[in-house]
Amino acid sequence: MMRQSGLFSHWSFESFAPGSIPRPKYNAFCRIHRQTSTCFDLLAHFEDLSMGGAVVDWCLVSGLANQLSAAIRDLVDQLQVMNPVEFMDAHDWVAKLSFYTRLSTEHTPTPANPPYLLPLDSPEGRASFSWISKHLGPSQTGPVLVLTPSLYQYFIEANDMRHGLDDLLRLLELIKNDATDELSDRARELIRGGSLPQRLLAEMEIAAVELAPGGKFLELKVFAGNGADAVMIGEYGGVRPTEFIAAWLEAVACKFSPAALALRLSQGLADEEHLLTVAVFPSTVASATKNCALWKGVPDATALVARLDQILSRVTKLHVFKAQGEALRPEHCRSLHDLICLCMERGLAQIFAFAGEPARGLAGIKQLRLEIPVVINIFNLGGGLFPSAAERAVISTEDVRSIPAWSLLLGLVCPAVSWSGARHEEAASVPHYSSYAVLSQLFMYCTLRLEQNLYVAECSCEDGVQKYVQFRFKGGTGTRVQRRSRLEIMRLILEGEGFAVDSCGDYLEAVRSGEDDVFLQRNLVCLGLLMAWVQASGVEALGRMTPVQGRDLFRDVFSDSLSDPN
Repeated sequence: MMRQSGLFSHWSFESFAPGSIPRPKYNAFCRIHRQTSTCFDLLAHFEDLSMGGAVVDWCLVSGLANQLSAAIRDLVDQLQVMNPVEFMDAHDWVAKLSFYTRLSTEHTPTPANPPYLLPLDSPEGRASFSWISKHLGPSQTGPVLVLTPSLYQYFIEANDMRHGLDDLLRLLELIKNDATDELSDRARELIRGGSLPQRLLAEMEIAAVELAPGGKFLELKVFAGNGADAVMIGEYGGVRPTEFIAAWLEAVACKFSPAALALRLSQGLADEEHLLTVAVFPSTVASATKNCALWKGVPDATALVARLDQILSRVTKLHVFKAQGEALRPEHCRSLHDLICLCMERGLAQIFAFAGEPARGLAGIKQLRLEIPVVINIFNLGGGLFPSAAERAVISTEDVRSIPAWSLLLGLVCPAVSWSGARHEEAASVPHYSSYAVLSQLFMYCTLRLEQNLYVAECSCEDGVQKYVQFRFKGGTGTRVQRRSRLEIMRLILEGEGFAVDSCGDYLEAVRSGEDDVFLQRNLVCLGLLMAWVQASGVEALGRMTPVQGRDLFRDVFSDSLSDPN
C-alpha cells in the first residue's frame, strides 16, 4: 500500500560535495535504510501472529526468523562497507542472537531409523504404542501391525520432500478456507507421487499378505500425535493386501487434509513434530470407509500464540531506548529488534559524522530544539531553513522554512497536548541518531525516536509531480491488548483524515496523495499532533480506551488546536 519513499531521490549522492564521500559508502547507507524497512515488516508479521492474527504453520515462524536474521546480517555487511575498522567484529553481535533465535524456533526432526513396522503385541510395540489399543477398542483382538512415525520420516527424506512441503505449508492460513483446500490438495498430490526403496516396499507387501491371508481385507487407522495426545485423523477400509502400498500413501496424505492440518496448526506444531502412526489389522468385511476428516474441532491460535510468547523476547521485544537519550551499544542488544535499531543508529551515525565535517555538503547538521522534550537533527538540502540559521548549530521552529516541516512541527508542539512528567531540560543534549529530518522547501522526511516508539512522516508538495503525505509508526512498549488498542485508535483517526491505512502487528502505515496543498498541510498538522498525543498519553492510557473513544478524544484535541489562535 505504501508508495516508495522519495527520500533518496532528494537526499541523493549529488547532494554531497563532489568527491567527499565514496559512492560505495553512500550506497551502503541507502541499503541500510531500505533493509531496515524490510526488517520492520518481518517484525510486524511476528507481532501479528503473536496477537492471534492468523493460524499458520510453525515452519512459517522459523522461516520468518531465518529471513530476519539474514536481513540483519546484510545490515551489518553494509555497516562494514561504511566503516570496516569500527565494525570489524559486528557480525559477532548478530551471531549470538541469531543462534538463540534459531534454537528457539527450529526443532529436532523425528528420527528416520528403523523399526518401521512393528507388531503391536511385540515387546517394543507394547512399550511404545500401547495407546493404540485404547483407540481400537476391546473388539479388536486380532493382530495389529504398526507403521511407525519413523517410516513417515524416512519416506519424506527418501523423496527429499521437506523443502517442497514447507514451501506449501508456509502459505497456509486456516481462516482462508479456499486457499487451505487448494494447498491441502497440492501437498497430498506431492505425497502420492513419492515412493520407498524396493526392499522396504517388499517388506510391507509381505507383512500385508501375512496379516490378511485367505482373501481377508485390511483396515487402516491413521493417528497424529503420540500417546495420550494422539488423535485419529483418518481411516481406510476394504483394502486388499495387494493395494496396501497405495493405501498407506493415502494414509500419509491424510496428514495434509484440511481437518488434519487444522488440528496440527491449532496445537502450534511443525509437521515433523506431529508424529504420524498407522495401525493396520485384518477384517473379513470389505468396508468402503475412506475418511480423512475425523477431527471436527475449530482452528484456534491459542497454542501458536503461547509458543510464540516463548521466543518474542529474543525477536520482537525492544530492550533498548527505555529512556530518551539513552546511548545504544552492542552489549545492550538482547533481541533481533534491538539489533535492527543498533544498525540503523550506527549507519546514521556514520552519515552524521561525515556531514558534520566542514565543507562537506549539506551545510553541516543543525539541532532543532523545541518547546517539548524533543530534539531533531536537521539536514538541510537547500531551502529547508532560513538563511538566519546558517551560523548557528542549534535552531528553533522559527528557523524552519520547509513548508511540510513547518506544518508537522505546528502539530507536534501544539499546547493542546500536555507532556506531563517530561521536562524540556530532560531532553538529551545529543538526540538519538534516528531522530532526524531531511528538508528542502517543499520536501520533508522526518523520523522521530521517542523512547521505544518510532514515528516517520514524509511529504512532498513539489509542483509537477504527485503530491503526497505518508506516515509510519512502530511501537515498542505495552501489553498485547494495549498495543492493539493504540493501533486501532490511530487507524480510525487517520482514516477519518482521508489516509489509506494498513497495519500489521504493532506496525502501521498510512498514505494520502493527489490532494491540494491546503489539505496536505492539514494532514501534516494532524500527524504532528498525533505523534505528540500518542507519545504524551502513553500506551497504558490508550489501552484503556476503545478505538472510538480514542478517536473522539483526539478529534476534540485536534479541533481545539485548530481553533486556538495561539
